[in-house]
Amino acid sequence: MNTANMSKPVGFDQKIKLAHLGFTASELRYTAKNDMYTKLDEYLISEIKGDKARKNAITMLMKIWCLVAEEHRQLQQEALELFPHVSAEDKLVLHWGMTLIAYPFFRAVADEMGYLLKLQNEAPSQQLGRKIKLLYGDRRRVEVALGAVLGSIKAWGITELKTKNVYTLPAKVTVENDTLKNWLIEVLLRVSEFKTMPINMLNNQNIMFPFQYAINISEIDAKRFKLERQGVDTYMVSLA
Repeated sequence: MNTANMSKPVGFDQKIKLAHLGFTASELRYTAKNDMYTKLDEYLISEIKGDKARKNAITMLMKIWCLVAEEHRQLQQEALELFPHVSAEDKLVLHWGMTLIAYPFFRAVADEMGYLLKLQNEAPSQQLGRKIKLLYGDRRRVEVALGAVLGSIKAWGITELKTKNVYTLPAKVTVENDTLKNWLIEVLLRVSEFKTMPINMLNNQNIMFPFQYAINISEIDAKRFKLERQGVDTYMVSLA
């Protein structure tokens, strides 16, 4: 086993509820960062009794929606501005994108889950576990984090259990909002190893498996992204 994998950070410690993410995003628009810890503690205390578990949940919620790296600050602000004005389904897109940004471990699980669902229409947790342990090491912390990610995705209403430990995707969430599509493009470009992608690749990312969307050239914000034509009908997209 590659010992370097044993030291890769995981960080996704427990299942996170969609309602808790929604509360965080909503409150953050009106509450100073330093006051958010108290707000979240007061909000969660009735649902998460254990101090350690509640502290872990607060840490994760803050990392996803509040304590973002400088290069992602504009994405965060745009998501917070969009949040109160979009549908519940579109809110899920924002939560998903912010979680992808915050947690590389979550991205790795989503990427493998999307790959398996595309390949065989189901994602057995055993197969997921084998791949993730190759990336992060065969250790208890990785098993716990994988369970937390899978539990969160199921709790968000994205996946279902077909049989014990076999996940399926009952339906995809359709994304039609042009502003949201452009936000998603930037998320993809920032979290991907590819900083330039053809449009058809943006439309076919494993990590976006819960969503059905089609980005075409006319919808892309030319001020936000650089478009380069290659060949007859291929356009490459990168950050401007």
